[in-house]
Amino acid sequence: MRNMRLSIGLSCFIALFATTAFAQFPVVSADDLKVWMRGKQKVVLIDSRLPEEYQQAHLPGAISIPAERMKLEAKKLPKDKTTPLIFYCRGAGCTLSQAAARAAMEMGYTYLMIYQAGMPDWLLRGNPVQKGDKPGSLK
Repeated sequence: MRNMRLSIGLSCFIALFATTAFAQFPVVSADDLKVWMRGKQKVVLIDSRLPEEYQQAHLPGAISIPAERMKLEAKKLPKDKTTPLIFYCRGAGCTLSQAAARAAMEMGYTYLMIYQAGMPDWLLRGNPVQKGDKPGSLK
């Protein structure tokens, strides 16, 4: 009985922690993302997936920084830590973008957002993508 209560308590804690982690950063939609991409304010799109996935297809202008390499590849990030950063990954159920955003927050970045629907949503909507190693341009 004690093990059962402990198991239930642990499950509730994990569920609460996961919900808090997802709610930590504002979530943007594909439409919001397009507005940011066309806007005059500089924004950095960060593809948190594996480099191979980035090469196959990525959002126009996005840079590749896999979640586990955020701190190692910090030189790719803007010096101005108030620059808006939008992270994306494999969509619903993928936590790479949240992990990358948390790493950026730990490095002092303050304007962080998540495109949680990610690459699958972008493709389903028929939006343009880029291929290869280069981020291209947002404009």
